[in-house]
Order: sequence, then C-alpha cells, then structure tokens
Amino acid sequence: MAQVAPQLEPPSATRTPAPAASAPTSPTAPPPAAATTTNGEGRGARVATVTMERAAFDVAPSVRPAEDGAGVAAWNNGKKITALWSINQNRNSWVHIDGVGWRRLANNSDSAIMAMSILGAHAREKATTVNYRDEADGMIHEIYVW
Repeated sequence: MAQVAPQLEPPSATRTPAPAASAPTSPTAPPPAAATTTNGEGRGARVATVTMERAAFDVAPSVRPAEDGAGVAAWNNGKKITALWSINQNRNSWVHIDGVGWRRLANNSDSAIMAMSILGAHAREKATTVNYRDEADGMIHEIYVW
C-alpha cells in the first residue's frame, strides 16, 4: 500500500497561487452560503450578513431530554434508615433507605455531611422515621428525623 504524505489543508480545499505584488489582498466576494439583507429603502446598503456557521448556533436543539424525572427534587416522608456507610475519604457518606436503596448524602460542605451522618445514625439506632429531600443529582440535601 502506498503511503500518502500529510497535507496542511483538507483535500477539498482549492489552492490559489500566491498573489502578485500588484494584486489586491482584500477578498473580492462574500464567503459561500452567506445571506445579505438590505435596509428596505432600495439603496441596497448592506445591513447584516449572516453566515451558515453562525446560523447553526441559532437553531434550537432537536433532541429532548429523557422523561425519566431527571431534574426533579422530591420530599420522601415516613422512611426508615436501615444502614449507613462511609469511608476514609472526604465527604463520602451514604445511607440505605428502606424500600428505596442507597442514597449519598450531599457533599457540599464538611459540616453538612457530618450533621446528616449523625442524624442518619440516630435515626437508625432509634428506628425512627425520617423525611428527606432527594434531588436530581441523587443525593440527600435535607433530612428530618422524628
């Protein structure tokens, strides 16, 4: 198989010879796929030029997010914490909610995760019910122990 030398420009680009010393250096035509509008008074003055590259950013997205409830925060009431788990890492603590499964405690600050871990441990020890707020990120951000 013959080897092909690398090129600096894509194969579809056309090369033009270097301009002569007397040739103008400014472009003589608008870029391809450009739309020009006029001011509407018949003078033909250029008001705006919109290229296809810019128009591509103005198009609304065509794919919708999945309808699986993502992005929703919900309060869960009357649940029981059946287990706790943590490891010697910063802000890594989990609780097991009966009928729900493992949920991570919010890791936005050291004091918040410490307080929620203590509340979770108390709820498990006393077998009391809890109300908690579970957000779209899958973490518990608030917890009330009764």
